[in-house]
Amino acid sequence: MKRKELLASVALLASAVALQAQEISTPKVSGFINGRYQYNSDKDVNHSFDIRRVRLAVSGDIGSKVDYKFQAEYETTVKVLDAFLRWKIDPAFNLQVGQFKVEYSQETLLGPTSWLVANNPTAVAKLNGYDDLSGQKVNGRDVGIRAYGSFLKANDGHNILGYKLGYYNGDGINTTAKKNDKAVAGLLYINPLKALTLTAGHYEGSYVVEDGKHVRNRSSFGAEWKDQKLTVRSEYLLGNTAGQESSGLYAQAAYFFTPWLQPVLSYDYFRADTDQSADVNNYQVGINFLPIKHVRIQTGYTFSQQTGKDDAHGVVAQLFVQF
Repeated sequence: MKRKELLASVALLASAVALQAQEISTPKVSGFINGRYQYNSDKDVNHSFDIRRVRLAVSGDIGSKVDYKFQAEYETTVKVLDAFLRWKIDPAFNLQVGQFKVEYSQETLLGPTSWLVANNPTAVAKLNGYDDLSGQKVNGRDVGIRAYGSFLKANDGHNILGYKLGYYNGDGINTTAKKNDKAVAGLLYINPLKALTLTAGHYEGSYVVEDGKHVRNRSSFGAEWKDQKLTVRSEYLLGNTAGQESSGLYAQAAYFFTPWLQPVLSYDYFRADTDQSADVNNYQVGINFLPIKHVRIQTGYTFSQQTGKDDAHGVVAQLFVQF
């Protein structure tokens, strides 16, 4: 190859690389550290401090239509929570593939830095893949593909209808499929007003344990009012775990009296087996403080009643530092 041809080829390659580099945004690094103190009257060791969560995320854009996110949690070992690509085709239809939260509950839209209280309501924990009745402890996530979108724009600019529809392994995070049948999940949300969201979701799947494969189905019906000061959130959840029917609900209300002070009231109820009378009732009061940007302090007192056990009292105080 002649020198001029070589220089021309190098210049062309350099131009192509430069053009591609312009399409890929600089990765954004973010995360948070969550420290916690808790007291529980019903535990042998009832006072404790711990680092509850340390999360690190990297996200960015690949061109104008594709973005990505990777998020890991650091405990005694590193656990990958999210790892996905999204193809933003149109506001009404987009695709997401990888590992991410499964969309059959209103809680799917939320993360721990935006929870009104320190812990998930019992029904969410037991039926949404956190401390699930099936044995799954997968932070509400799975591996699969999702279509999502929103449409019917109102006069004030918000979309009235939205949906998420996914197809998953059904076996949780950081693992290959353990069975041939897959799980399907969907969430429909309606916004008749900008501040009001109504949701209905369903999950149809199964899970594998030593004694075989069992059904794992879930349904939810939720509502949320959220404006600049007031947030009211409630959800009713149903589950079928290996033939055992469960139900539960939660209701939460919070109000910003100042930009940095948010008192919270919360109630949640759960019955693991609707054929039995045993249930759990939690009543909680708390205060969220936001003293400076990227810092959040949550405090709460919980009075718990559980069938067959003594009444319990719990106190939690936790600090979030985001970056």
